[in-house]
Amino acid sequence: MIICIFARKSRIKMSRKITTLAPVHLREHVAESREVYTSEDIAILRSLRPLMASPAVELLHTPQYVELGRILLVTCGTAVHQINLVPFETIPGDVLVIPQNTYISLSSLSDDYEGQMLSFGHLPVDFEKCSHLRLCADDFQRIRHYVDLLWETVHSSYDRMSIEHLETALLYDLRNMHVSQTDSAHLELSRSQLIFQRFMDALGRKESLPRTVRAYAEELCISPNYLSAIVKQQSGRSVMDWLNAHAVLRAQVLLRHTDQPIFEIADRLDFQSATFFSRFFKRETGITPKEYRNSARLISR
Repeated sequence: MIICIFARKSRIKMSRKITTLAPVHLREHVAESREVYTSEDIAILRSLRPLMASPAVELLHTPQYVELGRILLVTCGTAVHQINLVPFETIPGDVLVIPQNTYISLSSLSDDYEGQMLSFGHLPVDFEKCSHLRLCADDFQRIRHYVDLLWETVHSSYDRMSIEHLETALLYDLRNMHVSQTDSAHLELSRSQLIFQRFMDALGRKESLPRTVRAYAEELCISPNYLSAIVKQQSGRSVMDWLNAHAVLRAQVLLRHTDQPIFEIADRLDFQSATFFSRFFKRETGITPKEYRNSARLISR
């Protein structure tokens, strides 16, 4: 995925790839297991447990940038995932559908946690943002059956056409569940809740917008004062609190997953200078960008 941020007129335009955990790299961070399959375009983790995948779990506590879609099934225990800064608390029987080009991190994970994960390609347009599905036992078992079928296929003939058809069937099944649950949920949302939801969606998807209240208010076709009031009412945080949190998240991913110099990251995130960016980052996190980059490198060893 190439992310382009247009710099100020006097600056160079930045365009660099963010290298994060693609399917083919997952095995590097997962202990040897017969329950893990990875290739260039698909990953299947049939049994994801903290003890089995401790290096990967430790790594996922730092922010990641997901370039391919992911489907996470929770079979035991609980977890809290931050998806574009929004917390999703999962319990057994839950499914998270995480679209490509998404920022994720793991806030907490119970010791008895077990899950399954698929990672592949582009998801349908209905999954432009993370979908949290809470399924009945029969529906959840049917989704797990897709995982088993994909597992058997990649370990037998590896027929690419069969795999694609299974992926499509799985995604359409999840899409129908998503549409049904989303329609019901939207009927219960107030106007203020819908506006706040749209703001959070824009925060995760409109990285080219300036980091100002006015820019996001114009994107949502409402006044800056109204947006500020709604966001504060719904979340207890100001618009700038959310914008700064997202800037920190993006900075952490760039510091962790690229070798870009700090002055280039500052420019990419629309800061006036590397000094201003470093002060901002330390104010928000308690450490400098250099200190964060060095600590993140220690985690990956």
